[in-house]
Amino acid sequence: MTQIHPSAIVAPEARLASDVTVGPYTIIGKDVSVGRGTTIGSHVVIDGVTEIGEGCRISTHVVLGAPPQILEDRSEKTRLVIGDESVVREFASVHRGSWKGKGITVLGRRNFIMAYAHVAHDCVLGDEVVVASQAGLAGHVEVEERAVVGGQAGIHQFVRIGRYALVAACAGVLQDVPPFLKTSGIPAKCFGLNAVGLRRHGFPKEAIVRLKEAYRLLFLSNLNTSQALERVVTDVGACPEVEHLVDFIKSSSRGIAR
Repeated sequence: MTQIHPSAIVAPEARLASDVTVGPYTIIGKDVSVGRGTTIGSHVVIDGVTEIGEGCRISTHVVLGAPPQILEDRSEKTRLVIGDESVVREFASVHRGSWKGKGITVLGRRNFIMAYAHVAHDCVLGDEVVVASQAGLAGHVEVEERAVVGGQAGIHQFVRIGRYALVAACAGVLQDVPPFLKTSGIPAKCFGLNAVGLRRHGFPKEAIVRLKEAYRLLFLSNLNTSQALERVVTDVGACPEVEHLVDFIKSSSRGIAR
């Protein structure tokens, strides 16, 4: 049974599934839908066309679906979609898409957005992404699955962060972060393979060895990026992880953090 605190303000048009809990002084707009079993804390504001999946946990003072922070905004009907079992902690904010961009901001399943973090308009996050406290993602950022963005890191607009990548705390990321790698500094630069994260997620030893060799060619040799990519393809040997790393770098429009 849905439980709404008497002090909460929920628009009659809002669609709340069964077993949703809404805390004190929370405000939910008319174009909001919330999936089964989601809990929403106190003093939360959910606005705009916002879809929240099942089993999510939204902590106190969170703002979801607010208009994008852009000039001349006309984004009344743009959207925010949050996948099942995601967690958004205290004072975090996630804005809906913009009319100039994709028109939608997307968080995948089981995302973990920590306290005071911000995800801006038109961002797309894959499944099981972690955005640590006080990190900020500018507009149009794309983050692939199971990447981690450290506390107080700043991600420039239109940057991509590859799967299983690790962005260190306080990093200033101006260019794309390739998958499976670690990056740190201002401006951020890659400094090795995220080997600990890969082992924790059960990557085979052979894949980790090949990724280390690919990293050596790309970042520690005297080859330019095009030459290094050719050597990776010919010398390292094929596996899905190396292929994805190569494809990610080849498709980069901003260049990679190196």
